[in-house]
Amino acid sequence: MAMHLFDLLRRGVLPLLVLGALGAQDVTITKPVWRVAHDAPDELPVLKSAPRIVYPEAMRGSGEIGYVVFDVILDEKGQTLVFHPHATQLAFERAAHMLDRGYSWSPGRREKRGVNTATSFAVIFNPASAADKIPDATPRLTEVAVARVPGLKNRKTTDVFPDIVVSADVTVDETGRIAAVRGVAPELQRPIEIAASAWRFAPARRGGAAVAAELRTAFVVVTGSEEVGVGAGTKMPPRAITQARPVYPREMRASGLRGEVVVDFIVDIEGRVRNAYAARSLNPAFDDPAIEAVRQWKFEPARVGNRPVSMHMQVPIIFTLDGERDGGGGPLSEVRKRDLSKLPEAFRYDTPPKPRGTVLAVYPYEQLRARVKGKASVAYIVDVRGRVVRADVREATAPEFGRALQAAVECFTFEPAIKSGKPGPALEGFLQEFSEDRAWQLVSDDDRALLRREEKRPETIFSLKDLDAAPVPRSRRPPQFPASIPETVVKGQAIVEFILDEEGRARLPRIVSATEEAFGYAAVQAVAAWRYEPPTRGGSPVAVRVRIPFDFDNDPAAK
Repeated sequence: MAMHLFDLLRRGVLPLLVLGALGAQDVTITKPVWRVAHDAPDELPVLKSAPRIVYPEAMRGSGEIGYVVFDVILDEKGQTLVFHPHATQLAFERAAHMLDRGYSWSPGRREKRGVNTATSFAVIFNPASAADKIPDATPRLTEVAVARVPGLKNRKTTDVFPDIVVSADVTVDETGRIAAVRGVAPELQRPIEIAASAWRFAPARRGGAAVAAELRTAFVVVTGSEEVGVGAGTKMPPRAITQARPVYPREMRASGLRGEVVVDFIVDIEGRVRNAYAARSLNPAFDDPAIEAVRQWKFEPARVGNRPVSMHMQVPIIFTLDGERDGGGGPLSEVRKRDLSKLPEAFRYDTPPKPRGTVLAVYPYEQLRARVKGKASVAYIVDVRGRVVRADVREATAPEFGRALQAAVECFTFEPAIKSGKPGPALEGFLQEFSEDRAWQLVSDDDRALLRREEKRPETIFSLKDLDAAPVPRSRRPPQFPASIPETVVKGQAIVEFILDEEGRARLPRIVSATEEAFGYAAVQAVAAWRYEPPTRGGSPVAVRVRIPFDFDNDPAAK
């Protein structure tokens, strides 16, 4: 990069974010299609009502076609069990998703009886150039499908594979069918051609007459996993029996903030929720109530034939006050106005990146124990997929504060910045104060009490050999491979020590050893969110000291 991130922050180019105290374009919704090649019911589900979908303002300058394909699983009463989007861009997903609220269905039927169904439908965003009443027009998309590829055989069935978006050059003939697909990787050519065979267009027009046309468009490639969705019509998904409603935290009511937490979990063969954790969270203060709500859910387990099987799932949990879905905001706020004119051209945008997931930095243990306060700031790059791909410590009163903040920022996720209707990279900054001030939420009263107890009454903190049984994990978010690790380093290890309190919460994590410092801080960042069943000694809950080794592997050959 021609200019160092620190220099841009120093000159006031980058906004600093702080964690506060808490036209002609149109939209088309397609009919559902059966997701399996055989055994369709007599009647597919019918969409009875849908929310009013508005073309995203940030995308109005784009001349490209956008779409969101939803995989939908309904029960025999038409209630939504799974509502999973596959989008060309996050702006379109947000416009169309609404977390399934506003979409109402009549169930699919077989022999006049309601049955569980697995279908897909799409929300299509066509540009102004494809309007259906102008004499000269580009092709107008009317039906679409995602490209589906099988999961890799050497990966765990619980692995989650992110969608990828691939641009391709296509020829749309005079009938509105795709006649050719060019410019994609050889391994994706066949899956994309299969998907393209289901696409339909109103053909391009010249002087009112249908003509063939060349078009560059996006294909969403979805990697299958046995644990997600319904595979080949043989697996039926879990069916919810009871779903506890999440409770807006009382201590957050004064803030008025909105909580959006994506909870990742496994439904086991008994229909119980296992290892529920916050895969993405806009406001970390809402993580625990979201996880606790999902942990209370009960299901009929997924089945292959008559055999119950475990299934991996993700669900969004929304917290709002007064029932307003869009009420409140996220915890990130600007404290300095942007001056985009001083940014390198590559990082200028029309619409800034919008936070989707944040985490709280972990107060470094040695500094907390010594009652050392400080602060740090980090400059970071958000790529076109909304991921933080680089984070550099700009300044820190102690190196540990900088590395802890860097590990936290690398876990942030965003809707990418938009420039001329397309996603683009953005250069941002984040400032964090490390203190025991309750406004920053880095240190709880329980953390303080446990720290005093560790110093003055260490005999009340037991070792694993003293317990009735080994601690049973109930929520363990995996660590993220650090973006700050050099590309030449693809593997590493770390050992982290922490204290499980009487409630089973992992507290005061600290690095014991690490092959690279970044691995240690990434492991600590993950452990801080872990939860276990309360450890016991003689049947009574106790606090216990635990050490956990971590292996990091980012080797492409292993994927």
